[in-house]
Amino acid sequence: VALSATASSGLSVSFAVGSGAATITGGTNLSFMGAGSVSIVASQAGDETWNPAPSVTNTFTVAKASASVTLGNLSQTYDGTARMATASTLPEGLSVSFTYDGSVVAPVNAGSYAVTGTVNSTMYQGGANGMLVVAAANQTIAFPAIGNQITTNTVALEATTSSGLSVSFAVGSGAATITGGTNLSFSGAGSVSIVALQGGD
Repeated sequence: VALSATASSGLSVSFAVGSGAATITGGTNLSFMGAGSVSIVASQAGDETWNPAPSVTNTFTVAKASASVTLGNLSQTYDGTARMATASTLPEGLSVSFTYDGSVVAPVNAGSYAVTGTVNSTMYQGGANGMLVVAAANQTIAFPAIGNQITTNTVALEATTSSGLSVSFAVGSGAATITGGTNLSFSGAGSVSIVALQGGD
């Protein structure tokens, strides 16, 4: 803001910041360091002919400038770590704070989360809303081959998943039964197929 004021004497007026986040450079150039109420005092100290003039204070409100926010990284896949959105701003480089379904803690699990990104600045205000979708991750099963057996054997079935989730077993075909979840026994000779399953979560 270019400050200007006149005195009835015709003498020049000086300016000072009475209160608020503001500075004056070059005598009349008023700029701001944040939002809020600002008071500017105009003074004239007088001379050998004129007495000092009563100071005049002008108080006004400074609002934050507007900034635009664009959310990014809203489509992700579960990997056991916190899934965080990103943001770009105009002007560039402004700090942005995030909430996920109202919480400041970024989600870990698969699901959909309402994201709000809000500019965190003394000079700018702005924000954006979006939806962070965390997809379930793919997993694999490691199921070692079962060697040839005889009908009187009992086989303890074992398998592991890349996710660490437990595996269940079923008889795909053949004269066999599974008891206790992992104990494979036979009711006759022939080809047997065992299926390892993990249904996800």
